Formats: sequence, C-alpha cells, structure tokens
Amino acid sequence: MIQNLKKQIHQIWRYRELLTQLFWTFVKLRHVGSVLGFFWTLLNPFLYIVTYWLVFSVFINMGLSNYPLFLIPGFLAWNFFATSLNNSSEAIINSKDLISKIAFPKEILVIINIAVPLFDFVIAITLYLIVINLIPGAYSFSPLILLLPLIVFLQLVVTFGLSLIIACLSVYFRDIPQLVQVGTILLFFLTPVFYPISFIPGKWHYIFQLNPMAILITFYHDIFYYNQLPDMKLFLAVLAAGLIFVTVSLLIFNKYKKVFAEIS
Repeated sequence: MIQNLKKQIHQIWRYRELLTQLFWTFVKLRHVGSVLGFFWTLLNPFLYIVTYWLVFSVFINMGLSNYPLFLIPGFLAWNFFATSLNNSSEAIINSKDLISKIAFPKEILVIINIAVPLFDFVIAITLYLIVINLIPGAYSFSPLILLLPLIVFLQLVVTFGLSLIIACLSVYFRDIPQLVQVGTILLFFLTPVFYPISFIPGKWHYIFQLNPMAILITFYHDIFYYNQLPDMKLFLAVLAAGLIFVTVSLLIFNKYKKVFAEIS
C-alpha cells in the first residue's frame, strides 16, 4: 500500500510540467474576452476587502472592535475552501475528452482545481496585509503572522483530501456537485467566519470541532485578530488527521481512477 502511494506521488511529480501548463491555462481561461484580463485577479479581492472594510467599519456594528480585521481573513480562507470543493466536484466529469485522449495522473485535475483558488487566496491575503498596514491603527505587525504559511498548508491538506473524495464520487454520482454547492452553503453558517466561536454555547463546541474549517478559521482569527498563539496541540492533531485522510483519499482515488474515462 505504501509502495503504491509512493509510486502515485512520484507519477504526479513526473508530470509537474503538465500541471504547471494546465494551471496557467485555467488561470487565463477565466478572463478570456475580458478587457482587463489578468488584472481582475488583483482587482476582485481588492474590491472585496475595501468594500467589507467600509461596510463593517462605517455602516454596520457587529459588536466587535475592528470587526473587518476579524471577518476578512476568515472569509477569504473560507472562499478558498468552498471554491476548491465546488471546482473539484466537476474536475473529472468536465475533463472526459482530456482523460480519454491523454495518459496522465488524474490527480492533477484535482490539484489544478485547488491550485487556482489557492493562487487567488494568496493574492487576496497579500493585498489584505498591504491594505491593513496602510490604514492607520488598523493593524500592528506581529511575529505571529509568520505562522500564516503553516495554517495555509494545514488548510491545503484538509482541502486536498476532501477534494479527492468528492471528485471521485462525482464520477459515479452526478448529484454530488449540486450537493457540494448546497453543503458548502450550509457549512458556512456552522463555521465561525462572521462570528467568534465564543458566541456559541459551550455545550455545542464539540459539534463545531468536528468541522475542520471551524478550527482553521479560529487559527486565522488567532493570528490576525486576537494576536495570540493558536492551540498548537489542536494544530498538530488536525495536521495528523489531515495527512492520514489525504493518504486514504489518494489510495481510494488511485483504486477507481482507471475507469474514469469509461464512466465520466
């Protein structure tokens, strides 16, 4: 089993040039026919950040000081997660022609559909850091921000594992993309993006901790808003569980991918 997994990872690495080409193709296709083109990749997150900052700083009081500082990082992280799952749910079924004509590791299609939202997220969070440092008194730099890549990596692990399973199931059950869309909307309200976890009665906390994104969003809040070290024991526990889940997901995906071209 471990040998098969190593072989699977090695195959993906061998096709890294194809992965890179497909990634930039997917990025460019989003803006085909657009006047501003790639500039929208920068403009969209910038407009979201400025809009949320103005709305929740000037017009709406949520009962938290500097509320946009609380809201925006979690919202951007959630958008990366939800977009990745929704894209991955159609990664295989929308690529039947490519799968049937070219021999390559099918996992690449899932990776691409996560890599593009990750690219958007990195740009958005970078713009966010620039904006909050330009606004006087909005944010004071803390060394805790150096933990951000670790939290993003943890989210990437969780997202990749779920995306592999969803992409595989979608080939056999065509209702999966619609279920994922509905599911991510429902899960959004069970994830502390717009509200802190402290607003939830203690007796319900265990339910929220079953949701890995609830934990991850809390980590973002810790370093951006509360300026405190995240619970590292919980971080390591989620990381261990995520890596095990990714391993199992890869093995399951590898088992069924041989018939994707026939079924999709």
